Amino acid sequence: MMLFRTVKQALETTLMSNANGQFTVEGYQRQSHAAEEILGTLRHVSVFYSRGAFDKARSGWLSGPWKHAMTFTVQLELSAQASMDLSVLNPNVTATGAQRMAALAASQTAGIVADEYWDQLAEIVWQILINPVNQQLGLTPPIGISDRWIDNISKEHPAPVGEYVILTGTMDYSCLGSETTAGVIGTPAGKNAIDVTLNETADITGAVYDPAQQGAKSSP
Repeated sequence: MMLFRTVKQALETTLMSNANGQFTVEGYQRQSHAAEEILGTLRHVSVFYSRGAFDKARSGWLSGPWKHAMTFTVQLELSAQASMDLSVLNPNVTATGAQRMAALAASQTAGIVADEYWDQLAEIVWQILINPVNQQLGLTPPIGISDRWIDNISKEHPAPVGEYVILTGTMDYSCLGSETTAGVIGTPAGKNAIDVTLNETADITGAVYDPAQQGAKSSP
């Protein structure tokens, strides 16, 4: 397994081991969680490999090892609950001016609370990742990393979702490591069948699909 995959797992393990119930750690999610879920299960932290670069000047061309500058995006996500139902802001809902003003005020208050929670979460995660105790993320030689740093911290604007306000942001963690090759990977297909059948039976709309009609199998 390439080092960047090992480091990603080590980052998740390090964060999980030091969370102390202050946030939930999971893999990168393609879709945001429901606001109620984020609020109900504390704050969410996800890690995914975002980019990498190989320095040819410091790498062997054929024999390696290959110096890999890796960057991982740590996603921080949480929500705060407003003091009233913000659905009155929906253009399709009949509401008085006073109701809309009250909803806006509630949204602003929830946004301020979410902003404070996010800042606290960012501080906790930063302290965990930068702590010298976690310098090697639990990895032992010959697997190791060096020159680790936090490149960037960014935060989105609070987004009202019903009676909740969702706030997300990211923190970029970078480090250096050496990739090596184990030689020929995998076995030539030859006459072996390759099963690429999908197993999903429904999508987010609730439409049901027949797995037998998805994907294809190669001929022997």
